[in-house]
Parts: sequence; structure tokens; C-alpha cells
Amino acid sequence: MLPRFRTLRLKLALLNLLVFGVIFTALSVLVMAVRERQLREDFDERLTDKAESMIDVIGHDARDWLLTEPRPQPRTRLNPFRFPGYYFQLRDVDGRSLERSANLLSNDLPFSAQARSIRFGEGPLLETLAEKAARPILGSAGRLQLITLYQEELDTPPFFLQVAHRLDRVEQAIHQLRRLFMIVIPAGLGLVGGASWWMARRSLAPIRRIARETRELTAARLDRRIPVPPGRDEVVEMTTTVNQMLDRLQKAFLAQERFIADASHELKTPLAVVLTGAQLLRQKERTPEEYDRFVADLQDQLRQVSRLIDSLLTLARADAGFPLAKALPVNLNELVTEATQQCEPLASHREVRLVPRLAPLADEAPEPVVSGDPTLLRAVLDNLIRNAIRHSPVEEAIEIEVKTDQDKHRACVAIRDRGPGIPPAQMEQVFERFFQAPRGGETSEGAGLGLAIAKGVVSLHGGSIHVANRPDGGCEFTLQLPLRLPD
Repeated sequence: MLPRFRTLRLKLALLNLLVFGVIFTALSVLVMAVRERQLREDFDERLTDKAESMIDVIGHDARDWLLTEPRPQPRTRLNPFRFPGYYFQLRDVDGRSLERSANLLSNDLPFSAQARSIRFGEGPLLETLAEKAARPILGSAGRLQLITLYQEELDTPPFFLQVAHRLDRVEQAIHQLRRLFMIVIPAGLGLVGGASWWMARRSLAPIRRIARETRELTAARLDRRIPVPPGRDEVVEMTTTVNQMLDRLQKAFLAQERFIADASHELKTPLAVVLTGAQLLRQKERTPEEYDRFVADLQDQLRQVSRLIDSLLTLARADAGFPLAKALPVNLNELVTEATQQCEPLASHREVRLVPRLAPLADEAPEPVVSGDPTLLRAVLDNLIRNAIRHSPVEEAIEIEVKTDQDKHRACVAIRDRGPGIPPAQMEQVFERFFQAPRGGETSEGAGLGLAIAKGVVSLHGGSIHVANRPDGGCEFTLQLPLRLPD
């Protein structure tokens, strides 16, 4: 089968044609059948009316024939000109012919056993005479409709009246009606088919436009979006879904580009240090101590590269919006305690005190338990605490406070230091990657990825992180995470 015969447009058009075609054909046949029945019933009704009027006209004259035995030859025959085109015949209760219309000549109208059995009050009997039975009467091809009535009055012996009339005009009208429907039905099906094709084409036009727009998308044109048509139908929903998919693809692609650029940018320095050291070692013979220092420097640089790669991978996953690999219940009180113990050696070296303030465990307050990856959340707290230690003056305290907000159904962790704070003009830039805000005239150590990683990890957990300068000096980082719903 050719591809064009497998298109959705053709399938929809054929389906519409089948459904509407069946309905249209069925209605047409029904209308035609009802009209044919109506024509035949109208003809039978006129024939019945005519037969009943004949009884009124001929009943008095027929009394003489019915009362005389044997039947004398009537002086005058029933007048056939009063009922032109009708054939009629009178019979007694035994079925013997008493009189007939002149146009019957010597022929009798058929008198069936069913006609003999009708009695007064049962109504007339209608019969259709086929061409073989009607030909002797008509003298040519055709059919007759025959009605037999039984008449019984007080002063007149009972008798049968038979009246017949040609069906030519009725059958001609029915034939014309059928010919008309033989034209109307194919024309209607053609109209339905054309309308179905047009409707299918019009309905699928937005899908074709979406396909055309999607084919034109490339990596360099991922910022393009498909125009959303007005309305609230399925096409609007599909267009919106495709645009949302393009948003995710663009975000993932940009995250990949940013990861490659970040990795290239940050890996140059440690690799250059290693390469320079190796080149110096080859220039001349070195002492074992110099080799040991080179190996130690190489290890430091490789550790830095490893940490940098881990950081960049975490950022790439956060930028791409990948879901968490695991979501476990994490108690922030326990997490803050572990992070404080882990950072205690650095704080002692810097002569800074760490003061954890855990959320109180009360019956009316929920525990500060969130859903997430404990390793990633621990890395965020380590990063924020170490950042506060580096910028805190000697003998100052760093507060790490855990709180729960039951109304907003969230848990908060605040890290407060007594450092110089962040310049207001740079407050919005501190979470950008590779940005290092000078605090107290000094530049932070590291690659400037810690706060960017913290923001990305918190976003992965459905939370947020904010920074603000404290009124009495220092800086406060606050991260908010949704509380875990009870199982």
C-alpha cells in the first residue's frame, strides 16, 4: 500500500464517511420506505372510500336482484361511467356473481377463500393481483389492487362488493421515488465524503503545522516555540505539551553545554599545574624529595579535579531537572549535628565556635524530617558551614539553627556568621557559578561553585535558599525544605 493511503487524514475521512454514510443511507432508505408505505396506504384508503361510496350508490338497485330467485336479467347494468377506471363486481353470500361492471366484460374478479370468510364488522379485505391474475382483466401487463367488502342490512340480503383499480400510477410514483433516491444517496455519500476529507484536513492542519515546526528545530534553534492557537481544545493541550517538552530539552541541552564549558574552564588550571610540574621534572635530575613533593602536589590536584567533577555533575543534574536518585527520610537535627562535628576541626583551626541550635522535640511540633538524598543535603550543609568558617573573625560564633514552620509545612536551617557580609550590589550574584564575592577585602578560596551547588541541590528537593546581611553584622544563609508527609 502506498504511504499516502496510510495517512491519518485518509483514515479519519474514511471513518467519517463510514459513520455518516451509514447514517445517511439508513435515513434515506427509511424515508423512502415510509414514503412508499404512505403512497400505498393513501391508494388503499382512496380505494376503500370509493368502494364504500359504491355501496351507497348501488345498494338500492342491487336489492331487487338479491331478493329475486332466480336472478332476473336486470333491465340496466350498473353505470360504469360513474366510477371510471374502477372494476367492480357484486356477489351473493355464496359467492355467485350477481353483476359486474361493463369493463370486466366476461371476466370475474378473483374471489378467494379469505374473501369468502369475511363478515360484517370485520372490515374490508385488500389483496394485490399479480400480473398473471390481472392480465385477463386488464388485457395488458399490470397489477390490480382488489378490495372486498361484506354488506348486510335489515331489509336487504347480505352481499359482497369487490372493487379493483390499476396500480400503475402508484407503482410509477414509487418507481420515480426510488430513482430519485438512487441519485440522492450517491450524491449525498459523495458530499459526505468530501466534507469528511475537508474536516479531516482542517482538523489535522494544526498537527501538520506542529510537525513542520518541529522538523525545523535544531540545536541552534531550540529557543523557538510553536504558536499556541486560541481555545481550550486538544490541539491547544498538545501544542502546550510540545512547547513544555522543548523547554525541558532546551534546559537539558543548555545544562550540557554549561557543564562542558564549566568543566573545560575549571580543569585547565589543575591540569596545567600537573603538566608544568612534569615538564620541570624532565628537564634535569631531581632529588627524591622533589619527586615526593611533585607526587603530593599531583595528589592534591587530582583530588581537586575529582571534587570539581563531582560538583559539576551535581550542577548538571540540578540544571537538567533530573529527579532525585533516592528520596529517604532525613532528620535535619541529626544532619546538622553530623555536619557540625565534621566541620569542627576546621573551626578549631580557625578559632571559631560552632553553635548548633536544634529544633525542639515537642508533642505539638512536627519533627524536622524532610524527603531527600542525605548525602547531597549533607554536602550543602558542609559547604555553607565551611563558607561561614572561612569568613568569620577569630573567636566569633557561628549559629546553625533548625526550625519547623507547621503553618507553611516546611523546615528551615539558618547559618549565621559574624563576618563582613556581602556587598548589596553582589547579593544576587552569590549563587552564580564561579562567582566569588570579596568579603573583608579577601577573595574566597575554591572554584566558586559551592553556593551554586547548594542552590541546585535545594531546588532538586523542592526547596529554596536565601541570603541576607544581618543588621548587627555578618551574613545569614537560610535554606527551606518541605516537611515529609507522614506515611
